[in-house]
Amino acid sequence: MKLIRTSLMLILIISSSSLLMGAGFALSGVGSRAISMGGAFRGMSDDASSMYWNPAGMGFMNETAISVGGSFFYPKTQWDYEGANGFSAGEYESQKKLRAFPSVFMTEENEARWKWGFSVFVPYGLGATWDAYELPTAGMPGQPLGTTLVYSDGFPEEEMMSSIAIIDAHPTIAYKLLDNLSVGAGVSLMYGMIDILKVVPHSNAALAYYAPTTFDLSGSGIGIGANMGIMYKPLPQLSIGLTGKLPSKLSLKGEAEVKLWLNQFANYSTWGNNPAFLTPAIYGSTSDPSDIESELPLPGEIGGGITFKIMPQWAVNLDYNYQMWSSLDHVTVEMKDPVVILQGHPTMEVTLTERDLNFDWKDTSRISVGTEYKYRCSSFRGGFFWEESPIPDETMSPTFPDINNKMSFNLGYGRSMGDWTVELNGQYVTFEERTIATPTADNMTGTYNSNVVSGNLGISYRF
Repeated sequence: MKLIRTSLMLILIISSSSLLMGAGFALSGVGSRAISMGGAFRGMSDDASSMYWNPAGMGFMNETAISVGGSFFYPKTQWDYEGANGFSAGEYESQKKLRAFPSVFMTEENEARWKWGFSVFVPYGLGATWDAYELPTAGMPGQPLGTTLVYSDGFPEEEMMSSIAIIDAHPTIAYKLLDNLSVGAGVSLMYGMIDILKVVPHSNAALAYYAPTTFDLSGSGIGIGANMGIMYKPLPQLSIGLTGKLPSKLSLKGEAEVKLWLNQFANYSTWGNNPAFLTPAIYGSTSDPSDIESELPLPGEIGGGITFKIMPQWAVNLDYNYQMWSSLDHVTVEMKDPVVILQGHPTMEVTLTERDLNFDWKDTSRISVGTEYKYRCSSFRGGFFWEESPIPDETMSPTFPDINNKMSFNLGYGRSMGDWTVELNGQYVTFEERTIATPTADNMTGTYNSNVVSGNLGISYRF
């Protein structure tokens, strides 16, 4: 019966998972209790979410339990743009959408020194959708003044979009070396989904404004990673945890489509010294979708935490985490079927066999503090963290909503009722305003602002 219940929970998780905005594209954590303490949990890790934070914490646990959680996020991102390359000047706002994801953890009672558990959660997720680009309506050089440009149907209404979600099935073991020392490790069996849509200028300067190109990618794939940890309790009131996560890669396969949007009345025959090249032959030029392969690097990380109990019912936590986002330098999308744009034109024909998505991200730090006070059957919690953004000015764009360094404020409450425990948490994340003044080939200038309101719910049952 226990196995049946667990299997049903895993099916629920996998079928209903969705994505949300995080740091880079990593989430701020899992588990309502841990998040309510600002993620300052590596030195404590005394519930099932230790499989994510510090698997060595399982070595000190002795219970069979299932924990189910859900987080709900409502992000808000604004982009104030001065206007260029088809984007009108103005203040834009990303699509407002309530995003949610679930998680499940199972631990098995074992009085021996070996402990084990299994969990499914979403460690990485990102999403943003924008409607900021408008097809030009002004006439082109050589046309009568006031000519209205006509494009083929199908230009995306929301032309900038990113959606990344990675599900982690995570078997974990821990071993209690001494009464006050434990080690643990877990394996990440990951399945990821990625969709990216963006507008890019044509390589030919004359076409840059009047003939935008859209790049639409959709893929999925698998990857394997691992995390490990150590927990040491030199004193009854003091606990120290050290953790690490190996860098890994997600192997992606999918489909990409490139479309060059040409207008009906442009006199392309005057371009490229090719009078025989007539407008009807290239109006609405597109390419067929191409199968693609790519690899998405995922960062390694190291972290540590300290938990000190001021009194038996009151604990204070301090945590530090270092994420190695510099591994995400660029992503090369290999197109199995070459994409040819403006086929037949002697000077403008473009053949794409691969496309580089430049990131040039940097390593980041996160500092967290949190506290928990227990009173009878209730627990009261609070937490805070400060975290850097890995995205440099040179590749900042609305597509990735982790716009700058951020601060998170958290409050939480837990209630034990026999074998049942209910956890609640509220979180507010605010980002530092960021202004990008110098344009590059991979960024979008303007002023960015963002904040996120979220809530978490966790329910645990001990058998």
